[in-house]
Amino acid sequence: MARKMYYGSQVDVSFDLDVCTHAAECVRGMHEVFNTKARPWINLSEVTTPEAANKVREVIGRCPSGALRVEEHVTHAAEPVIRTVHNPDKSRYEGWVGDELGGFAEYQLTPELIVFTHTETEPKFEGKGIASAVVRFALDDVREAANRKVLPLCPFVKGWIDHHQDYYDLVLG
Repeated sequence: MARKMYYGSQVDVSFDLDVCTHAAECVRGMHEVFNTKARPWINLSEVTTPEAANKVREVIGRCPSGALRVEEHVTHAAEPVIRTVHNPDKSRYEGWVGDELGGFAEYQLTPELIVFTHTETEPKFEGKGIASAVVRFALDDVREAANRKVLPLCPFVKGWIDHHQDYYDLVLG
């Protein structure tokens, strides 16, 4: 298994199940971030301050196997930090820049499929990678849930998958 990425506004985390020894240092250290009963099991949405990011670094530092790693943000002044979230109440995945909605990818669910129907980026955030971050997050979420195939009716989602062949296995057909 390749390292799986989890993205946050302050810090990103990668995880490799193949090297995990299940010591549970992460769960004991920060159960609000590391919850093996939730999907995704690593949820960085509440890590919104430098202090919380330092706590994540501390907890991951106690991981005996190295399965968890902090992936530090490398930001440039022109690049916004994008926070991606799943908003099931609106049937969409969203990308936020600070407190502003930057873009989203809408979907419809069937028992076997998630059908991506529309992706939109707010004009002021176009070209900043919002839609790509949202689609990557959404497809990673679908992969982790492992209960649906993807039907990309939205041209942006289809084109994104065409350029990221490691997501082909999620697509119906």
